[in-house]
Amino acid sequence: MKKNLLTAALMAATACLNTGCNDMESQIAGKYEHPDLPGQTFEFAAGNRYVKTIKAGATDCTIEYNGTWTVDGDSLFVESGTEEPIFHFGDSMTDAQKDIIRKLAENDLQPRLSFEIAGVDSLALSLKRGERIVTYNRIK
Repeated sequence: MKKNLLTAALMAATACLNTGCNDMESQIAGKYEHPDLPGQTFEFAAGNRYVKTIKAGATDCTIEYNGTWTVDGDSLFVESGTEEPIFHFGDSMTDAQKDIIRKLAENDLQPRLSFEIAGVDSLALSLKRGERIVTYNRIK
């Protein structure tokens, strides 16, 4: 009997290690919108690909920052300043406006950020940085 219990426990532990009993990455994977900045999205995609998309104010432009994301314990690490941002300018944008937005986007590059994972479910992701917790709404 003890041998059967030990075998069952070892099998369960092995299954957890192989599939990730508490696979935080699969729980986080998805696309979220910033609650205070409609249109600003964060996508945590397969293969640890990260995409942050920002609407540039009232202009006809969106900016896309690409990078990677990982989870270590209860922390989420995002690295998005290693690639140049991608600009999607609308036809109404002048060259002067495009130059201003490019310069502002350069200042927004933050190579590596870390957050404490305060909670995640099928509707939202709550991240803590310092004393502030922000809950991002899952949109996909």
